[in-house]
Amino acid sequence: MVRITQPGIADYGQVQVEIVSAGVRNPTSQFSIGTTPRHIGEGVAEVYIDTSSLRLGVYEVGLVRLHSPQREQSDQHRDFLPTRDYERQIFEIRDTGGAVRNAAELTAFVRECEQQIVQAATATVDVRSDKSSEGLEYIVLVFVRDVLIGVSMLVDTFQVVPTGTGLDGADSIRFVNEFLAETTRFGIRFAPDEASIEQVRQNNPVFVSNFPSIRANAPEEARDHCLSRAERLMLAFALSRDAGGSVLEVIVIPKGDGLALRYGYTGSYVGNLLQGSMSGESAEQVEAYLRGLEANELNRFLVSLYREALRERSPDFRYVRFWQILETLADSRNYDEAQPLLDYEGRPMMEDGQALRVKGSVNSVFNLLRENSIGTTSESWKQVNVWFAFRCAAAHYGSMAKHAQLSKSSTRRWGRTGFDELQSSPGFDHFLFLLKEETKLLLMRRLVDHHAAGDAGGAE
Repeated sequence: MVRITQPGIADYGQVQVEIVSAGVRNPTSQFSIGTTPRHIGEGVAEVYIDTSSLRLGVYEVGLVRLHSPQREQSDQHRDFLPTRDYERQIFEIRDTGGAVRNAAELTAFVRECEQQIVQAATATVDVRSDKSSEGLEYIVLVFVRDVLIGVSMLVDTFQVVPTGTGLDGADSIRFVNEFLAETTRFGIRFAPDEASIEQVRQNNPVFVSNFPSIRANAPEEARDHCLSRAERLMLAFALSRDAGGSVLEVIVIPKGDGLALRYGYTGSYVGNLLQGSMSGESAEQVEAYLRGLEANELNRFLVSLYREALRERSPDFRYVRFWQILETLADSRNYDEAQPLLDYEGRPMMEDGQALRVKGSVNSVFNLLRENSIGTTSESWKQVNVWFAFRCAAAHYGSMAKHAQLSKSSTRRWGRTGFDELQSSPGFDHFLFLLKEETKLLLMRRLVDHHAAGDAGGAE
């Protein structure tokens, strides 16, 4: 039961209460309810919350939102946050018969956990190549563009900080005006269009990786270490956020005396437009991907290919890039080519009266999908053959539309089948969408498996 005391609460017909995990590195929403409150007095209302779905652990009320669609647009919502608007409301889900901790004990426990988390997150990372030199401690900020992040998260010993904004279009307008003034006689000058500038800003989001304490022999050494970590973080976000990302700026700030150094890097947002833990911003998920990336060089190579595929603007050549990843994943399994190719029910697959073998890129990629229980026999067999036909047409002739020029009749036939299907429903390439999504799923599973196994080896 949550009791809310707030003057005028009767004017709000709905209340949303969000329960978050407490005393953990990255608190996340565990339960949310929107309901009509029960008014029990002047300015006092109660909301009943069923916590039976929560696991054992410590939680707190992370948000109380009052909502009234009848009010003015600017006053339809009122948000109340712990510490800012009310004392932290911490509770525990425990085993029956377990020791009971009162509110003060739970609050002290959570605060102690949070202090330990902050200490671990701000601990100095020593990257000195020459340990005989004392070196200096630096704060390093890595600005990354083209990845939309809306949730702050702690990852190992650095923090991912959302900025809530991005790069605007003022430079492009300035460039156009300077070009017109210096190169033409039109006498034209465009005033900044705030709406267009804001749209460009939203399409070019920026987040910051904050490394609070790096001990290094030189600022370049601190910079290079943080760039390496940021690069692997971007690989993880390529999977969780469907966005490539690239480094925009690196700022290295010596602790104490010394001048801050700025390193600039050159390189419309393509990725996940949703925000929050349900849309790929789970810190736990990102950390699992990071561990998998750090454990295995082949993993880093494969996800680098995936990120480059996301950046590829041509749908034709996206087929080439994603297929390369699937082919490499299948090759890494070292299948015995003499073994029969089985369908999803474990039966040998036949073609023209002959048993198929796990041989060749199409068959091995199909076998990879079957092993991972992705799709069905008929769906996956069709998809894999169409993907391969489109890949070959794009790689050899520059466009999947040129599938008729392929030399092998069966590949031509699959290319025609896929192309005709796309022509019947223009505007959305479902073959390319499935190719991307299934490639991503296989990469995610590979990273999580290596993270769970603690694999410290190289390529398989």
